[in-house]
Amino acid sequence: MKGIIMAGGFGTRLRPLTVNIPKPMVPVANKPMVSHIVRLLKKHNITDLIVLLYHQPQAIKDYLSTGADFGVNLEYIISEDDLGTAGAVAMAREKLDTTFLVMSADILTDFNLSEVINFHKHKESLATITLTRVENPLQYGIVIVDEDSRIVRFLEKPSWGEVFSDTVNTGIYVLEPKILDLIPLGKEFDFSKNLFPLILSQNYPFYGNIVEGYWRDVGDIREYKKSHSDILKGRVDLKIEGERIGKIGTDIWISQNAVIDNLRKLEGTIVIGSGSKVGDAIIINSFVGERTIIEDGVEIENSIIWEDTRIESNSRIINSILCKKVKIGSGTILEGDNTIADNCEIGNEVVFRPSVSVWPNKKVENGSVVTDSLVWGKTWSRSLFGSYGIIGVNNVEITPDFLARLGSAYGTFLGKGSTVFLARDAHESSRMFKRAIIAGLMSAGVNIMDLRASPLPLLRFAVKSLSGSGGVQVMRSPLDTNLVNIKFYDRSGFELSPSQETSIERIFFRDEYFRANYDEVGFLDIPPRVVESYKELYLKHLDTKTIKNSQLKIVIDYSFGTSVLFFPTILGDFGLDIVSLNAYMDGKRTVKSTTEYSDSLKNISSVVRSLDTNFGISLDSSAEKISVIDNSGEIYSPTRLIAIIISLIKKLQKDVLLTLPINASYELEEYLKKLNINITWSSILPKHFIRDAEKSDLAADIMGGLVFPKFLPFFDGLYSIGKFIELLSQTKTDLMQIKEITPRRDALHIEVPCPWESKGTVMRKMVERAGNNAEIIEGVKNRESDGYTLVIPDSDRPVLHLYASYKDELKEKEKIDDLKRRVELCTRV
Repeated sequence: MKGIIMAGGFGTRLRPLTVNIPKPMVPVANKPMVSHIVRLLKKHNITDLIVLLYHQPQAIKDYLSTGADFGVNLEYIISEDDLGTAGAVAMAREKLDTTFLVMSADILTDFNLSEVINFHKHKESLATITLTRVENPLQYGIVIVDEDSRIVRFLEKPSWGEVFSDTVNTGIYVLEPKILDLIPLGKEFDFSKNLFPLILSQNYPFYGNIVEGYWRDVGDIREYKKSHSDILKGRVDLKIEGERIGKIGTDIWISQNAVIDNLRKLEGTIVIGSGSKVGDAIIINSFVGERTIIEDGVEIENSIIWEDTRIESNSRIINSILCKKVKIGSGTILEGDNTIADNCEIGNEVVFRPSVSVWPNKKVENGSVVTDSLVWGKTWSRSLFGSYGIIGVNNVEITPDFLARLGSAYGTFLGKGSTVFLARDAHESSRMFKRAIIAGLMSAGVNIMDLRASPLPLLRFAVKSLSGSGGVQVMRSPLDTNLVNIKFYDRSGFELSPSQETSIERIFFRDEYFRANYDEVGFLDIPPRVVESYKELYLKHLDTKTIKNSQLKIVIDYSFGTSVLFFPTILGDFGLDIVSLNAYMDGKRTVKSTTEYSDSLKNISSVVRSLDTNFGISLDSSAEKISVIDNSGEIYSPTRLIAIIISLIKKLQKDVLLTLPINASYELEEYLKKLNINITWSSILPKHFIRDAEKSDLAADIMGGLVFPKFLPFFDGLYSIGKFIELLSQTKTDLMQIKEITPRRDALHIEVPCPWESKGTVMRKMVERAGNNAEIIEGVKNRESDGYTLVIPDSDRPVLHLYASYKDELKEKEKIDDLKRRVELCTRV
């Protein structure tokens, strides 16, 4: 059998380890990762190997050579273009005439490959994926197999809301040659994104084999450290070079020509490479590379030291990585989680604060205290973007200098000459932060259209309608005064896609910004007639004549937001009696706690009743969402509001297409079925929800957000107000009457703490328990004849969202209590 080793990756997330070498050449246990893969294949009698190369191919060819030193035969194929994983393998089609195995060069595993091959042959499968179970499945393709191990569902790199299992694709495949016929020549084609979904859709024999053993994708610094920790703990069957010397409390591997002055100061498990010299030093649970010198008085703990490095006397290295040819001066301290890349020279008595990294070829002077990473930037967090854009503590995590860099990254991504619209809320900090982003964008040659203080719907309208390349909104978090929220939009006004976010993050973390020449810096302008253009579109989509004749009396609460700058003039064209509350901007009052928000709705309710208006509407400060209060003072639940709006639309048109989030209540769904409404189910996350809404007449979330795609395909509380008034006017409907036939209860919702590492396991067990009743649009929904339960992992926090919605309210409470008990039991196992 032939084996394919995919060794073309850039290793971007492993930087700075991979600045000078390709990812497969990064040492694990003092030997390049690719060498462990070759040895594993040889162990299972797979000796005819083809290595697929792309990035820095010569380094790998020089190391592996013909394969003779490993007892294998090696051939190389070098791609000139990035063809994706499957596209790269297809380049070897002329050499593959029998069953073959594919695996990546950047994983660490001791799987029994012979068992996987035998499984594949027994099933007579076209393709077999080797599967394993992991604590955090977000970075991998998650898979569900049936009782016969046939793959029934596959999803590549999900968000937590999409996780339905902790069983993941390991990147080890056994394939039949005829599968190559499904891969186009010379085009980018990926196993997970293209080939496997194609196989699944055409019902080819496609199996998954869940294998026992060790597996880790060494994708970033964190995983790199974990892999070494696991080696020291004996969790992986891996060949370690050198002679094993054991005594009570230690397990030491010393390679040829290594010299140790004092073995008694070595503790735990230690691997020391050939030609290294260790003086009277304390070393605990660490790796020391070849030809490394460690002087007297040095303390090294839980660290990885590469080859040709020198650590001078009385230095202390804690939980850190030193790459090759690093010099550490005497008395220097690395306090923890530090990375010093190739060819760095660190002076004497230097202190590195935790989590500081130094990229290659840097020199740090004597006595320095290094508090920030040098030159190429550090990872601010695991990623910049979350489910709701970028959120951080005001002027602590989100600072002007951070946002200037972020603006540069976004500008570099868009390209010189692009045009970006920016807006902000009414708070002074948002003004400051917006200007920082503007500076970064202009430095990349991007032109700025400044909408100043403007609500979100106006920004998205401007980007979509006025040919913007993108948009940025700066605002305070609506529920926490300490947080600021930065939202980015593409040229269509939608939130950025995951791939776009990743591209910006890659530029940011690598500090690979484009800097425009002095005469190519972007310009800043205030775009004319944006409000007028929005107003024209707004009124064009509403029956203003009927509205004027309705003589409705309304209360509107502007919540101190920026919409008050222009929306009253639009409403003025309706000719109605409108009472305005909180109709001025106050950036300090736009953020409300749950109690404050509830109190504000009660205040509107009191005003509506005392003035005897037809109804009142609360518009949130970003002008995206509304709440409605009727003449009796009832504050409508989202379920009731949706049901009323759909009932009104149904009076005017026969067929209605509605998009709802998966957590809409059972009562609402049953009510809509009686009206023969066509429902499309979607995610609860706004960025996914509004994309699913484009082909609907209406999309309604369960938080007061409404999308009328024929107007604009986004949440727009301003248009929602106008449309609600229009529907009531056209149908001449009394809210007090129609509400009596509509459902009221939203789904019951609670949050349950769940460690990140347990989320995948919990979701898999929820799928198994639900069986054929499971719906996996987002999270796991278990339908029954009279209701449902739903579990959705939070994308940004270590919690699970639990929902229950049943015809009987008592049963609903019992179901969510039972669900909570089962989830808590799963997290303890």
